[in-house]
Amino acid sequence: MMVPARTDYASARMSSRFQESSPVHLTEMEVQARLFSGVYGSRWRTTRGELVEVLHFGEWNREAGPDFKGVRFRFESGGEKTGDLEVDWDARDWERHGHATNPAFSSVQLQLFIAHPVETAFARTVDNREVAQARLEIEGQSPITSLHVPQPVDLDKARVMIDEAAEFRLRVKQSAHASASSLHGPDKALFYALASGLGYKNNAIPFLLAAQRVGLGDAGSSAGEALLFGVAGFLEPRNFDDADETTRRYLKPLWDHWWTVRDALSRLVLPPSIWRFSGLRPANHPHRRLGALFAVARDFDRLKAAIRTGGSEGFLRFFESLSHPYWTHHWNLRAARLDRPMALIGADRAGELLVNALLPTMPLDVALRAWTEIRGPYPSGRVVKACEWLVGSDAPSLRRTAKDHQGLLQLFSDFNAMTASEAWAKIRGDSFKP
Repeated sequence: MMVPARTDYASARMSSRFQESSPVHLTEMEVQARLFSGVYGSRWRTTRGELVEVLHFGEWNREAGPDFKGVRFRFESGGEKTGDLEVDWDARDWERHGHATNPAFSSVQLQLFIAHPVETAFARTVDNREVAQARLEIEGQSPITSLHVPQPVDLDKARVMIDEAAEFRLRVKQSAHASASSLHGPDKALFYALASGLGYKNNAIPFLLAAQRVGLGDAGSSAGEALLFGVAGFLEPRNFDDADETTRRYLKPLWDHWWTVRDALSRLVLPPSIWRFSGLRPANHPHRRLGALFAVARDFDRLKAAIRTGGSEGFLRFFESLSHPYWTHHWNLRAARLDRPMALIGADRAGELLVNALLPTMPLDVALRAWTEIRGPYPSGRVVKACEWLVGSDAPSLRRTAKDHQGLLQLFSDFNAMTASEAWAKIRGDSFKP
C-alpha cells in the first residue's frame, strides 16, 4: 500500500491523551540531576510569557536554601542576571515551604515547578519582589497495557510510525546533548551520558549524580576512584572488614584518600536508598560499573582520540579494550574472585552506549544512518510488547535495527494508552474511525 508522507510526530504526541497523565514520580534529587545534565533543556517560557534561559547553573547547593546558587540567567526583557534558582514539585510549594518569608531565598530569580495547580500561584521574596515561574515539562507514565480492544495496524503503517518515532527520539537526545554541552562543555556532556548508560535503567540517576558530584576532571585523577566510591556511599567499613586479601589491597588506597576528604565531602554522599541492587546480573552490579566509570574518566583523552580517528568503530574498540586490574576479576566488593576474567564493558552495553550517548552528538543524518546500520540488541519485554501492541504479534522484521528498537520504545511510551489504529490516526492528523 502507499503510505502518506511523514508528519510532525511531536505535534501528534503533544496532543495525545498521553500528555494528560500525571507527571512521573521522581524525587527532587532526580529532577535536579536531569535538569543539571540538560535533559529538560535550558530555556523556558515563564507563566508571564517571557523567555528565560539558564546560561550556567552556578553552584548546586546541597545545604539549606535554594537548589542552585549563583546561576546566570538571560531574561527576554531584562538581559543577563545572576541569582538563585529553586526547583519545586508544585508551584504552590513556594508558599507551602515558607520561601516567601525566608531571607535565604531573597536572591531567587526563577522558580521551576512540575505540577500545574488549578488556581494561580505566585512567588515573592521576603522583600516583596516577584519571582519568575516556569513549568518543567516532565512526561507522565502511560499504562503498560491498553484498556482498549486491540486494533493493530498493518506492517506498512507500522514501519512509518516506527521511523517517525525513532527520528523524534533521536532529536530529543540531540537536544539534551546540546543543552548539556552549552551548560557544561561537550566533554562533560558525553561523560554524563556515559555515566547514565553505565547505570542501566535502575541506577541511571545515581550514576549521573556520582558523575556530576565528582566531576570529569577529578573522576579521572589518581584519586578519582576513591572519590567516586566514597560519594556513592560504597566505602563502608564492612566492605573492608569482610573482604579477602585481594580486595583489601584494592580498597586500602581508596580508604587512605577518602578518610582525608570524607568530612568535607559528606554532604555529597548519596543516600543508600537511591541504589537498586536486586534483579541485576553480576556483570551489571553497581560496584563493578562504578569501577568502569572510573576507567572511562581515567582514559577519557584516549576515548576522545578513538572517536576522533575512528568514529563509531573507534568508540567500540575503546570499550572493548577498557580494563581494570580489580574489576576485570570481580563483580562486587564482597564477592570472591571470578573463575575467569570478564570484559569490563561487554559488547552489548558498548553498543547501547554508542546508540544513546555518542550518536546523539553527531549530525542528524549521520546518526540516523548509523542507527539504521546497527543491529538491534536482544529485544526487551517492552520492545516485544510494543510490537504486539502495534501489529498484533511480535514481528522480528520490525525490530531488526537499533533504530527500530528506539522507535518502538518511543511509540509505546507515547501512545500505548490508545490502540495502534488510534495512534496512527493521531500521527497522520486524521479523525479516527474504527
